[in-house]
Amino acid sequence: MNAKKAETGRRAAAVPPGRNRARRPVTRPDASRRRRSPSRRQSLWRSPKATLLALGVVAVFVLSFVLPSVLGSTQTSGSKTASATGLEKGAGLRAGAAVPAFSGRDVLTGKAISSKSVYEHKTLLFFSEGVSCQACLVQIQGLQKVGAELHARGIQLVSITPDPPGVLRQAMAEYGITTPVISDTSLTMSKAFNTLGLGMHADTPGHAFALIYHGRVLWYRDYWLAPYQTMYVPPETLLAAIPHG
Repeated sequence: MNAKKAETGRRAAAVPPGRNRARRPVTRPDASRRRRSPSRRQSLWRSPKATLLALGVVAVFVLSFVLPSVLGSTQTSGSKTASATGLEKGAGLRAGAAVPAFSGRDVLTGKAISSKSVYEHKTLLFFSEGVSCQACLVQIQGLQKVGAELHARGIQLVSITPDPPGVLRQAMAEYGITTPVISDTSLTMSKAFNTLGLGMHADTPGHAFALIYHGRVLWYRDYWLAPYQTMYVPPETLLAAIPHG
């Protein structure tokens, strides 16, 4: 036992003073945090989740400026006539409404007919399905028969249908129609007067009449809609319904 103690004492004496302290780990909390913080920031921005988060923030910022203008343009590109008048789509125009700008040609004579050319004349516009509706052609035929009465009241008749000019000319010859008829294959004029949407077919007018004068709608009625719901109006009945003056 004494020999072991002596050996231990010799080993302890052989270790130079301060060596044990040198082997102890040196900790410097402040310095270590300063060294690790840059690497933490780098790893944060290199993270896929952080990248996606940053892109999302940028996207929200951009959309906050772009999206309202896009939505606004989409909303105003709808049925301008219906929204402007506060009417249901296909319900036509109210009396007193401004006449939408339009232009076309009489399929028989080729004469230009527009909102400007008829401005000084009372004009009865008749919107119908055209050749797919025999009663509509008979309606034009009947109105021609009371042409003298219309003329006496200073009213000229112009019919508008969605048929191609060639088809219209053939039907007009068959029914003896000589009053002006406009081919509205693009439905531009029918849409402008808000005649589409409530007819027998969504893409064709019902049986609508609009009396226009000096850029204003004096009277509008669609006889396909309730309470009338007909595709033919006796000419005398129509004359009585059209306001005088």
